[in-house]
Amino acid sequence: MCFKIHVLGQFRLLKLDVPIQVPRRLRKPQELLQALIALGGTEVGAGALIDALWPDSEGDAAYHALESTLYRLRQLLGAPDAVRMTGGKVSLDRDRFWVDMWEFEQELQRPRDDATSPAERIGRIQQLYKGHFLEHGSEKPWALRTRYALRDRFLRVIRDAARMCESRRLWQDAANLYRSALELDSLNEDLYRGLMVCHQELGDHSEALQAYWRCRELLTRFLGVPPNAKTEALYHSVRERASAAATPECFMR
Repeated sequence: MCFKIHVLGQFRLLKLDVPIQVPRRLRKPQELLQALIALGGTEVGAGALIDALWPDSEGDAAYHALESTLYRLRQLLGAPDAVRMTGGKVSLDRDRFWVDMWEFEQELQRPRDDATSPAERIGRIQQLYKGHFLEHGSEKPWALRTRYALRDRFLRVIRDAARMCESRRLWQDAANLYRSALELDSLNEDLYRGLMVCHQELGDHSEALQAYWRCRELLTRFLGVPPNAKTEALYHSVRERASAAATPECFMR
């Protein structure tokens, strides 16, 4: 393995574990490398790369721009055969590249091990997911599509792990997982409801109510909508349980 590329969170490119500093004049080759990874890394059509990086160019001019940028990318890497173009398709030599996104995707697809708890599995995956795809690097459509697709896949895996913990009545583990998921998507009501249920089962009614109010605040501020009927119903249920569990002294305060 010659090259290491980090695209989850801060972009980093290393050769033999030594960081490659990309000068400003070579930012387009760097962007080509990033787009290649976003689009799968192998057998990526020239047309898809042109649409991503040169959407306003047409015909021969666009194709020549791709060829020129590919040439400069090979120079940047110092390995002409590390990025191949054959039959109008561009590929990274996977034997020579380690990419954190590829490792992350493999972890998501790996079958569950009964000897490993859901929380432990998510913790292992979180070691790879240092941030969203090119979080501070690009807001272009191809980057945003990949960013949201990866985030949503990770959210589904965390949510499934939380529900497995719930089925085993591991309420604290489930609550921790829901909080991890909310760090990825703070406007997801389903996650807030899951967190509220966990705190309710743990007897932490005040924490459950705080989760509701946090949900309500963010939805109102960023989306201009209140929580939906399911969330409101759960909120009233938590309040009723909290009142039932309160001591007479609490009512007198």
